[in-house]
Amino acid sequence: MYKIQQVVNQLWNRKLKSNNSSFFPTLKSVLFGSNLENGGLIGKGIIYFLLITFAILYLEPLIYMFSTTFKGFSDFTNPTAKWIPQDPTFVNLKYAFMQMQILPLFISGKSLWQNLTSSTLFNTITIALPSALIQTITCAIAGYAFARLPFPFKKTMIGLLVLTYIVPPNTVFIPLAWIYKQYNLLSTPLVFIAPALFGQGLRSGLFIIIYMQFFRKIPKELEEAATLDGIGSFRLFWKIMFPLAKPAMITVFLFSLVWHWNETYLSSLLYTTNTTLSVQIARASIPVNGTGLNLQPVQMASGLMFILPILVIYLFTQRLFTESIERSGIVE
Repeated sequence: MYKIQQVVNQLWNRKLKSNNSSFFPTLKSVLFGSNLENGGLIGKGIIYFLLITFAILYLEPLIYMFSTTFKGFSDFTNPTAKWIPQDPTFVNLKYAFMQMQILPLFISGKSLWQNLTSSTLFNTITIALPSALIQTITCAIAGYAFARLPFPFKKTMIGLLVLTYIVPPNTVFIPLAWIYKQYNLLSTPLVFIAPALFGQGLRSGLFIIIYMQFFRKIPKELEEAATLDGIGSFRLFWKIMFPLAKPAMITVFLFSLVWHWNETYLSSLLYTTNTTLSVQIARASIPVNGTGLNLQPVQMASGLMFILPILVIYLFTQRLFTESIERSGIVE
């Protein structure tokens, strides 16, 4: 309101000092802007309207999930308690927490590893975190090679690299499962960690392309100066290029962590044991209806607990993630 009042005062002063021929062009410039970058009051009003609208559309499901999580049966069947529960309860969180097997069950006679793997949260972390860290390094090596090093059939391999991201995983599941079975990798975290070691983990094709885009922007003079100083290719990458790729590293790590955290299809197929693997699979196994009651509040509670770690990570890394997206060239 203060800025609008300033604009009105400015227009009024100009009107008093000049004739109508200079007043109306000034009014047009303020309302509609002088160029594309300066949109004026109407342009900024439209932008703010669209931003608020999209924010409401994105936040409404999250607010509904949070509200429904703390609803009892009476609140859930009460149409007047749509957003704010009249009788909030933690029963839904407690039931979902037990059904999802978040905490390990320490049973005597079993090893520490067996007890820890009874926790879906521990299983998910042992898959997502190591795979994301490994992909951050191996995809950087492949991306640097594709971006800066000459080798035969380079364009053909880039085309095959794009295909690894385009082809759906269910089309290659049978040969993939057969290979894992030959090396006794089924029902172990190595089904995700082992491919990441060779730059072929989950969505590795996209991560390599992100690194390629970043390394291509680094001036060649930097490599030439390092070569004159007698630095080899490996030291050049590890000591100079890789530390410079911090924005791309942040992008790849966060994307990989989120995708491994959300992975359900391959996890449910490559784990052939009866033990519940991940938080996502455990959440999906909670029935919608049971004992004649609607368990939707329990579903919402499980969804809230599932996305909570990712939300916390994003809150602490939002600024770094936004900067890395801009500098890694994804928005181009």
